Amino acid sequence: MSAPLVSIIIPVYNGENYLREAIDSALAQTYTNIEVIVVNDGSSDHGATEKIVISYGNKVRYFSKENGGVATALNLAIREMKGEYFSWLSHDDMYYPNKVERQIRALYEQGDMTAIVHSAYNLLDGNTQTVTNVVQSNMYSEEQLRNSVFPVLQGLIHGCSLLIHKSHFNRVGNFNEKLITTQDYDLWFRMMRYQKTIYLSEPLVLARIHGDQGSKTISCHDLEREQLHIGFINELSESEINTMYGHSYIFYHRMACFFKGGRMYNSYQYANKKLQDTDVPEDIEEKLLELQKYIDGISNGQANRICIFCAGDYGIRLYEELRSKMIAIDFFSDNDSNKWGYLFDNVHCISPKMLELEKERTLVIVATRTPVSILNDLEAKGFPFVTTKQEIDKMLFNIPPVKQTSSLEENDDNFRYMQILGG
Repeated sequence: MSAPLVSIIIPVYNGENYLREAIDSALAQTYTNIEVIVVNDGSSDHGATEKIVISYGNKVRYFSKENGGVATALNLAIREMKGEYFSWLSHDDMYYPNKVERQIRALYEQGDMTAIVHSAYNLLDGNTQTVTNVVQSNMYSEEQLRNSVFPVLQGLIHGCSLLIHKSHFNRVGNFNEKLITTQDYDLWFRMMRYQKTIYLSEPLVLARIHGDQGSKTISCHDLEREQLHIGFINELSESEINTMYGHSYIFYHRMACFFKGGRMYNSYQYANKKLQDTDVPEDIEEKLLELQKYIDGISNGQANRICIFCAGDYGIRLYEELRSKMIAIDFFSDNDSNKWGYLFDNVHCISPKMLELEKERTLVIVATRTPVSILNDLEAKGFPFVTTKQEIDKMLFNIPPVKQTSSLEENDDNFRYMQILGG
């Protein structure tokens, strides 16, 4: 087996806190035919970032430029890279040592050296230092995860988990430098469409969650992602939608829930309108009954109430999914006291202490990207019926919703208030 050169690209802006760990993880790869390129995107930290990079000497290739955004830094590196493959590493994330080796081996095993590879990843909470596995195959089938842009539409791609052959940049172009925070998903959509992809269920990246990330601090992020996702919907053909989702009705419903959970109001309106204009699948009653039996079976019929724990993006998305499929949610709960008492579609958010009083008859569904610590806490408190959104999603995906007769505008105030609360 030959060992093609892989270029690991690290764009950085004011990276003093995390950059050294990222570079160390790149240099520690068990696959040795690599080059590490660091692009300093005009850092304003009085030379602290540059000092870190220079300390590695000729172990890394270093470029410095005026600040222009991450897309400009990545594109500079793409132009300068010598490798056959592109592997992005954010300066605040880390690779596990076998990341590149495992992905190159997967290409040889599949017999297609230009297939796009992506993988599971782990999340590191910057506050608690808790590590959570994000294994998409726990929620979706391997076929779905390999199916063109399906992982892009469901927000499942972590850019640092990708390994991309350079021919794909020649085919569709580089990152769009006009996009400030969504340049990654814009490119993944263009690049993965109609292409063969490989998904690895082994986590190969450790990604940090912290308050300084661009998606949380850059003001244009919300507008950019609204425009991007409406564009995705308009780009897809009917045959693409049916191949990925089985039916256009399920597609528009899934996208509407995704948008509402992510507080994308305009995208939600757009997808919901498309949903109302689409015919309902003929087997809807059979599917809804199947879902009800599944929910009842989690507690062997002993729970007569359902609580969604975490009233954030994931919680609201799950609420929308279940409500649209005739599964009633009795209340939310959340560790954030600012959300207690809030009514969403007439559903209260109660404190964990109040929830504990109801535990013997309540199915609790934990709806967060990092459920481990909450699951452990609920188990320690003796909650008998607990599951996660990730587990529920396995069943929900192919269940069509009941078509709503009320107009979207009736719920506008609730939706806007959730935006004010921050989910």
